[in-house]
Amino acid sequence: MKHFMLAIALLGSATTGHAATRADLTDERKAEITQLLTEQGYEVRQVQIEDGMYEVYALKDGERFEIYLDDSLAVAMTKTDD
Repeated sequence: MKHFMLAIALLGSATTGHAATRADLTDERKAEITQLLTEQGYEVRQVQIEDGMYEVYALKDGERFEIYLDDSLAVAMTKTDD
């Protein structure tokens, strides 16, 4: 019974405010991310999941960027390749 209750508790917490997982990276989600960043002037090279966030490798104005997006596709962090 303890295991059942623990599983229910974990399932409940996993569905509220979950972090992105590999299963969340569908072709449709990749296209949505690509379109969003392309409209901002980026040339998207790769989209993947890293530490529960969408990690995007992109180019803009001759610079390389790593852009991290949360589940709502808001930019959480951007790094440039020095």
